[in-house]
Amino acid sequence: MLVLQGARDFLKRQSHNYRMLLVRASGANFLMNLTVGYQSIYTTELGADAVTLGSMSSVSSAINMVISMPSGWVSDRYDLKKVLGIGMAIQVLSIALYAFARDWTWILVAMALNPFTMALMMRSQSILISRSLRDEDRAQGFGIRQVVASSVGIVAPIPAALLVDYLGGLTVEGIRPLYYIRFIGLALVYAYVYRRLDSVPLAPRSPGDGGSFIQDFREVFNEGEGLKAFLAVSSLGSLIMGMTMSFTFLYAKEIKGADALTLGLLTTASTLSSIVFSLPMSRLADTRGRKFAFLLTRPARFLWMLILVFAPDPKWLILAWAMRGFSMAGNSYQTWMLELVPAEKRGRWLGITNTINSIIRIPAPIIGGIIYQSVNPGLLFLIPFLLELLVRVPICYLRVPETLKKKSVVLT
Repeated sequence: MLVLQGARDFLKRQSHNYRMLLVRASGANFLMNLTVGYQSIYTTELGADAVTLGSMSSVSSAINMVISMPSGWVSDRYDLKKVLGIGMAIQVLSIALYAFARDWTWILVAMALNPFTMALMMRSQSILISRSLRDEDRAQGFGIRQVVASSVGIVAPIPAALLVDYLGGLTVEGIRPLYYIRFIGLALVYAYVYRRLDSVPLAPRSPGDGGSFIQDFREVFNEGEGLKAFLAVSSLGSLIMGMTMSFTFLYAKEIKGADALTLGLLTTASTLSSIVFSLPMSRLADTRGRKFAFLLTRPARFLWMLILVFAPDPKWLILAWAMRGFSMAGNSYQTWMLELVPAEKRGRWLGITNTINSIIRIPAPIIGGIIYQSVNPGLLFLIPFLLELLVRVPICYLRVPETLKKKSVVLT
């Protein structure tokens, strides 16, 4: 009860825009959870094989690479409400393509649009939230957003699974109605949120911070510690995600024998775990440090990969996804990343990290598809396990500084 009361008090003192972004995240998360377990299955049912599935993700990453730095620059120089609005409109169009797809090429076009959504909507939202929160509240602010959105979203997977099962199972026509619902729902939620959002003034810029496009990005590295080390950490995370993202639910279905209901329970387990641990981990990040909280979640990440590979029965996957949810609880990583640079440079910093990540992610899904289809599907998760354990975590621990004590510009 004390945790809930603290969350309510926290929300009361936040800005109108912060609360509107909670509405956006909650609505979008509920609608996303209707389809999240079926995207790769839906695409393969529309005619894509594992290598094609990976290649589609590579196309998306290549586009993301091209637009990340320009969109980061835009996020630091234009009204974030307008940037957010354009990103939301593109996402609605993308989901419409899923809903009306006639073959896998429609999904390819939708995935080509997705980087614009991520670059414009998700990045501007992160900057908006970060700028509106005090240093000592920042991780908690991101955490409460995660809890609220996840609490709304947790009710979606089971009804979605029952609907898929009722409409014919894991087929195109069994899954397609979920995308119809998601398309209409997103259009309504985003129209409401955009009308209610206030325009956002630009962050004050440092003296001399107003040169050319290239100079603007060079200046990011003039302030902040450990940026190159964090780029290495971020790049490895992107490689791991790129290799595995398109294949986790496909692996659960094809290799471990999960049915539609089990796939729905996986998303529920992950979401519930994230909800339970999000606020405690966020408070830990605001008291003990962002790095400390992030590293504390890594063992759960390792367990997710190991259980996924060695599970003797599909029911074990529910535990694996619960571990996955805990590993993503608290948003300490996102807070840590944003605080490495001053507030007025965060759009460009996110542009740089996303550009590097996208370069890494171009070949990663193709490599993942080849491993899944032609080598051994289990290796697709054991290789990332070793990269996390032996490379990524040591770099985090040894080379990237804690940011909790740093000062940053906060706009209310």
